[in-house]
Parts: sequence; C-alpha cells; structure tokens
Amino acid sequence: MLIESLGSLDLASVDTLIFAGGGNRCWWQAGAITHLLAQDWRLPPQLVGTSGGAAVAASFLTAGPQAALAACQRLYAGRTRMFEWRGLLGGRLHFAHRHVYPAWLASFVDGRHFEALRRSSSRLQVAITRPARRVGLRGSIGVATVAYLVDRFLRGPLHPRLPRWLGLRQEFRNLHDCTSLDEARDLLAAAGAALPFIPARRIAGEYAIDGGYTDNVPLPAQSTVEKARTLVLLTRHYPKLPRLFRVDGRSYWQPDTRIPVDMLDCTARANVLDAWALGERNAREALASGRLRIA
Repeated sequence: MLIESLGSLDLASVDTLIFAGGGNRCWWQAGAITHLLAQDWRLPPQLVGTSGGAAVAASFLTAGPQAALAACQRLYAGRTRMFEWRGLLGGRLHFAHRHVYPAWLASFVDGRHFEALRRSSSRLQVAITRPARRVGLRGSIGVATVAYLVDRFLRGPLHPRLPRWLGLRQEFRNLHDCTSLDEARDLLAAAGAALPFIPARRIAGEYAIDGGYTDNVPLPAQSTVEKARTLVLLTRHYPKLPRLFRVDGRSYWQPDTRIPVDMLDCTARANVLDAWALGERNAREALASGRLRIA
C-alpha cells in the first residue's frame, strides 16, 4: 500500500466525503465538518459512512450535528454504567447501548426532518456488514473479532483484508431510498450494530451488523476520477502517517492526535465535547496552515 503525503487539498474538488466508523470518536468528524461549513464550505453531493460515522453524516442532513450532540449529552448524563449486572441473574447482560443508540438516532432522524433528508442534495450511502454464509450471525461476530485483531496488529493499518477472506460482506445502501422513517432508523442502527452492545437488524430480509466489522473505513466501488475527488475522514490516529495523505487515489485526513474519548462509553464520563473540540481545532489549524483550502 503506497502512502503519499499531501501538502494541501482543495475542498472544492471533493465530491465524495467518507465518514469512518468509531463510536464516540466520530464527534471529531462532527466538530471538524461543522467548522468547515461555518467557513462557507458546502457538503459534497455524495456522503458515505458506517457505524457512528454514518449517524454523524445523517445528522448533517437532518436536525444538525449540534442537535445530535445535545441529545447525546442528555442520554449520557446521569448514567454511571454501560451495563446492568442484574441482567446476569437471568443469564443475560443488558447493555445500555441497546436503549441509548436507537434513542439517539431517533432524536435527530425524526418525522420533522425525514422529508428534508430525502430532499437533500447530498446523498448518503450507509455501509453495513452481512454475516458470512458458512458460519451465520454468531460465528461471524467471532470471525470479525479475530480478523480485526490480526489485521490491526499484523497487517496494514487502514483497510483489513481478512474479514472479506473469511466471508464477511460489506454492502452499501442509500439512506435516501428508505421510504419510511422506521426504515431509515433501522438502516442506521444496523450500520452501528456492534454485538453484544447493539443487536443485529434485518435489512431487506437478511441480518446486518456494524459495517466496521468488514472495514471501519467504508470504500464504495469508484472509478479513478471518483477516487481523486474523495476525502476520507478517519477517526483513528496513526502516528506514523501524515495528517493528510493519499492512498490508491483517495485523500485521507486524520486527527493530529488520539481523539480523547472512549469509543463505546455511553455514560456521563464520556468526553464527547473534547472529541468535538479537537475536530474544530484540527479544522481551524488545517485552514490556517493552508493544508485544507476552501476556494
């Protein structure tokens, strides 16, 4: 994988914006893009996302990322634990995410904004993972976990190969094709269905789980020209890589340091404001240095 450092990127050339997954780390994306939009940049016509990244992307097309952030803070406030030990008495551990995540999605993907979403000039492709046919849903979670660990520590850092080799399938579905509010919410919930925290959903009659199980950075099929007009927003910090770089024709932008929030924490301890603030600061610095340019 050839990595080419980029000195600068003209945001006016971006037609596709990809939101990597990452749970609470995706608030970095929200803070960064909010700052860029405040400087008169406009969202490109094509958005792509998975997991929390897909939800953050959807917030820009509905009630807005500030409303999504406020809802997140309300849902986290006063919560001291991510699971209830009492569930063990019945043989099951009840994770707070099962309530929190759907409630959060419903706070900004609502009836008031659903039609605005469908009319938006920016279209959102949501990446989900289909289980491996040979091992089914439960087996696929084990396969995905092993593949993640192997690829994370032994292979390239950006795009894992093992999940696909082991039968997991990433699929892209257009959020704007959803004909009802429930269908849209189900698709976004499926894209973030990291078991056992959030249960799988049935999408088009088949189980779907977190798109990050296949690849945390969802890459749809693109032509050479489309790749050249794509910007990927990472949520992991890779110390050995430049802040702005190019791989296989696409441009990547990463945080300048580790995002200061736990990915899965849904309690009052989660520093989601710090993640947002880092995104704003990184965007401000990138514009001031000329690394990013708004024509």
